[in-house]
Amino acid sequence: MKAADAAPRNLPALLAALHEDERDAAVIVGGTPGGTIHLRQGRIVGVDTPGAPSAESTLLKSGRVEDSAWAMACAASGSGGNTLRDELRRRDLLTPEEFEIVCTAALFDGAFALALGSAAEWEVRGPSRPVVTARAFAPHLVTAETTRRLATITELWGSATELARTRIRTANTSPVRLLPRHTDILEAANGRRTPRDIAFVLGRGTYAVMLDLSHLRALGLIEHDTPPLGRPSTAPRMPGPRTGTPSPAAPAPLPKRSPGARHPHRSDAV
Repeated sequence: MKAADAAPRNLPALLAALHEDERDAAVIVGGTPGGTIHLRQGRIVGVDTPGAPSAESTLLKSGRVEDSAWAMACAASGSGGNTLRDELRRRDLLTPEEFEIVCTAALFDGAFALALGSAAEWEVRGPSRPVVTARAFAPHLVTAETTRRLATITELWGSATELARTRIRTANTSPVRLLPRHTDILEAANGRRTPRDIAFVLGRGTYAVMLDLSHLRALGLIEHDTPPLGRPSTAPRMPGPRTGTPSPAAPAPLPKRSPGARHPHRSDAV
């Protein structure tokens, strides 16, 4: 019996089993925010979730790459054996190193966002194409980094899950000298946006925004109310699909069980 054929007790255990079996798979994680974990030969190559900006969203929202230029590079990738990384380099849009950094940051940020969600069901499907991918990581490395990030936010703010639901507003205090990224957050904090919403507006990672919010709260520059119970904001923050450009994964109900498929199991966060 293969390691993945046993019933894993949680999602990290499932990913470890798939890694041991060197499986190509897409793990569909239900719940809020939910998402998809993409594996190649058992290693994680991407995490698509509406709970955190994708590499595409980060590049477009931050203005690092223009929307039309990105769409053309995506449409041209695959022809003549060129990957998206190749096309971005050929068009002088991103160096291979920049592309890898952005993709890696999005992968770990997606895993962190999944960990902020409620317990959910999962199901293993056949491999599907992640939105944008560069490097692959063993699941235990992703799990360890996610655990570290959760502990950091808990130390600086309190419950990371509660912060994910909190709507932030700027406090009426005299401004102090701040870094540009802190000023951008204060301008985006309008009392209606959660950290995830701010991340999408600015084209930054959800975890990075949470770190800066913790710093700004320590300076007395932001305010917030007790977040309501229930699901955090996961409304889409990207335009609809463009030709040749896949859109970020949206939360979807778990697929119906097909012949030969295993029953879905309860999962812990990545």
